[in-house]
Amino acid sequence: MLKKLTGILTSHCEVVRLTTKQYVYPIFKNGRSSLTIYAEKNNLKTLKNNEISALKKITIFLRSPEDRFASGVHTFCYLTGRPLNRATLEKIENFGLVNRHFVPQYLWLFHLHKYFDGAVDLRPVDELYHLIPNRDGPWTGNAAKPWTAMTPEEKQQILSIQHQRYVDVDEKIIGKYMNRSVALKKIIQEFRI
Repeated sequence: MLKKLTGILTSHCEVVRLTTKQYVYPIFKNGRSSLTIYAEKNNLKTLKNNEISALKKITIFLRSPEDRFASGVHTFCYLTGRPLNRATLEKIENFGLVNRHFVPQYLWLFHLHKYFDGAVDLRPVDELYHLIPNRDGPWTGNAAKPWTAMTPEEKQQILSIQHQRYVDVDEKIIGKYMNRSVALKKIIQEFRI
């Protein structure tokens, strides 16, 4: 599975300096749009790739894996114009379609690990909203196609596919390390998928 998914995270790795002592690694569907827009509006520094290696600790906000998966698939369909139907969901189920919005959060940690091997502070995504006031989404600025929130029926349809391979590793990481600081290298080695 890892081989099918790792090619999805080939872009720059970015960390936002939220305060002089707090650096945050933004993950798609975990407040990334809000954090990025907040950083731009407030002229906060964004470190990229090798600039990240000098940091001592990075905060990472994680989201409930099932909620993130469903929301990520919904956003992926919206952004790409794909119908949210059985054919699309079967391709996702079989890894025929993968996207950064719904791959395991572990892969985001794996991507960060290319540039950073220090401590990470894993926090629930709800805590991000105590730090920044805005609630922006990936749909911001797309006036040609109005955003529609995911309905309970759409969420149920998405979660009806076999999605455990997308969420299992994240559930284990959250269960063991949420609200703790741990060496990123330890997480990568312990939960290798």
